[in-house]
Amino acid sequence: MERTLKSEFMMIDGIRLQWLDWGGSGPTLLFLAGYANTPHIFDGLARRLTDRCHVLGLTRRAHGQSDQPIDGYDIPRLAEDVIGLLDHLNIDKAVLVGHSFAGHEMCQAAAAHPDRILKLVFLDALYDMTDEDAALFAENPLPPAEPPPASFPSVEAYCQDFVERYPTYRRLRSPAWDAQWARTLERTPDGQYRERIRPETARKLMEGRDAFTPDYRAIHCPVLAFYAFQDESWSLPENATDGLRREMREHIQAVNERYKRRCLERARREFETIRVVEYEDTSHYCFLDRESDVLEVMREFL
Repeated sequence: MERTLKSEFMMIDGIRLQWLDWGGSGPTLLFLAGYANTPHIFDGLARRLTDRCHVLGLTRRAHGQSDQPIDGYDIPRLAEDVIGLLDHLNIDKAVLVGHSFAGHEMCQAAAAHPDRILKLVFLDALYDMTDEDAALFAENPLPPAEPPPASFPSVEAYCQDFVERYPTYRRLRSPAWDAQWARTLERTPDGQYRERIRPETARKLMEGRDAFTPDYRAIHCPVLAFYAFQDESWSLPENATDGLRREMREHIQAVNERYKRRCLERARREFETIRVVEYEDTSHYCFLDRESDVLEVMREFL
């Protein structure tokens, strides 16, 4: 019988945060989504883990139905929100599973509260950015996209613009994908749709991420890290010229070797106990397009 997903709220320092409960019994497993997404993005994976874990998800401040305060977007504060949920539910220890932006929050929570974190699972989330990396990404040969409209007439229009603006996600688009991104939008009084995370909040989130340097050597629990690699075909617009294809191939190869591979090897060197899983031809949302594979590895690790 399929379990009913519960959506609840808690207060932390006057901020109302949403959390989800897929049910299950056993060790607590807490999902943390990437930037803009909510834990609903893990719905398929979460439901398939309730046979061995009590599965929860925390909606980061400014995301989904959580409050969007003026401040509190540095990584230490966001990590304390994670621990705050455990305190709210009287949970002693938990396994953290996070995607993308959540990686820094997980590292901070595990380093600052080693007695509360059982294991960490990084879903293409274990990266650190140096000035050299930023310069490398700035060499992207794709013409910079124009700023998106402030609002859209429909969720479908927003999602179509999103995959055109970021071609790397084009293969993932489906009615289920659109439904997930609908959770990141809000309806304006004139019936339009706009991103719920306001530009000033997005800036603070990115500043908080960029100001944080994870200390892997301060983390002593077991770690499982998935890394997703793509070739240039994931990033090219549909009308790409042969010249742009060549330039993008060289750029993506450089990103894979000089950025992703560097981050992967640093993790192998500095974590006490880590298992690394590499996927080729897989999107940043590896838990969506490789769900069964990710689930099998996670079950073994847990």
